[in-house]
Amino acid sequence: MSALWAELALGWRRAVRGALLSTLLAALALCLLALPGRDDAGLTRTGYGLFLAWGILLVAALWCGGTAYALDRDRHRLSLALTKPIGRWTLWWGRFLGTLAPFAAAVAALWLLTAWRPFPEGRAVLRPTNLPDLSAQAEAWLDGLREQGRVPEGASDSRLLRATRETLETRPAELRPGEAKTYLFPAPSRAGKVTFRLSGRPFLGARDALRLCITAACAGETWTFRPDSLPETALTVDLPSGFAKPGEPLSVTLLREDANDAALILYRERADVALLGPGQSPPANLAAFCLALLLTVAMAAALGTALGCAFSLPVTLFVGTLAFAAAAAATLSPETAVVDEVASVWARASTFISACVAWPFRGLAALDPLGRLMGGEAIGFGAALKLAATAVLPWCAAWSLLAMLSPLTDESR
Repeated sequence: MSALWAELALGWRRAVRGALLSTLLAALALCLLALPGRDDAGLTRTGYGLFLAWGILLVAALWCGGTAYALDRDRHRLSLALTKPIGRWTLWWGRFLGTLAPFAAAVAALWLLTAWRPFPEGRAVLRPTNLPDLSAQAEAWLDGLREQGRVPEGASDSRLLRATRETLETRPAELRPGEAKTYLFPAPSRAGKVTFRLSGRPFLGARDALRLCITAACAGETWTFRPDSLPETALTVDLPSGFAKPGEPLSVTLLREDANDAALILYRERADVALLGPGQSPPANLAAFCLALLLTVAMAAALGTALGCAFSLPVTLFVGTLAFAAAAAATLSPETAVVDEVASVWARASTFISACVAWPFRGLAALDPLGRLMGGEAIGFGAALKLAATAVLPWCAAWSLLAMLSPLTDESR
């Protein structure tokens, strides 16, 4: 344990003496300059400032992770370190944690810097619980495709069924004239403001001719609201104060009262219909955002530290940048279709490689911490900790294992 602490302190000093301090100051200065002034109550530029600070911290983590080993290898100092009673595992984790520690302090400083800004409250997003299970419909549709001979050979039944079900889930539902649809939501966790939200662009055509009636029911009480005008994008309706009671489920009924065929109401039931309940305070939501930021910085530091075991610093930075670019491309790119997967051996291999590369990052992309922070949705601490345990920690362990197999003490360079 003493050896681990010694390596941790060495990694801390190396990171602070390197390019971290100036880069950190630049990141905080950019964040300060990008934050809005007093006359900008909409936090228009705050997202840009946080995004810039995030990117700069990632580059700094990759740089400092690379210097943890690459400089010692270039200066022939690692052999001297390994003559002491210290193992490679201790050496790697000590340098990695020592490199990460200043960035943890930087993220804490970023939280202190932005916590006083008027961020929106992190609202808890509740989804409908009475939506039908599409498994049976997906199986029936898949059976029809098999009968028509439109199912490619070589694809697994589970992959075909999942692709069919995802296609059905993304199909928009239409609210026809005179039709009513009721959605049941779970009970809010505590008392507070509750808002019904219909996301996307649900109102198409002659919006002025649409007549929509929204009826909410909770604990035997009902409340009806008819909007005078429908927005071009998302519709949000605040329920009366005290109407939604903790522990009591709530239902919302949408009724189209017009008979105009020149207008449409289309939306995705599983993605666009939601109830925003009381969540966590803005400082707590910002702290969850900073935790997600720290997870990405940890992955960048682990990548740089592992690459520094085998390459010089310029090569480490080049390869690390390419690795993060490939991971971002694999994460943001859509999944290949079933036909593409079974088209050739190369297509199947590329799909497998893309899934493996994007695996640690797709959880962060699905969490969307910056979008939720600026949009007023709660970033769950439980989801972030689960992501750390299932993706970030295995990512760091894999790079640590790779570093153990690299020519750590090769003095020929």
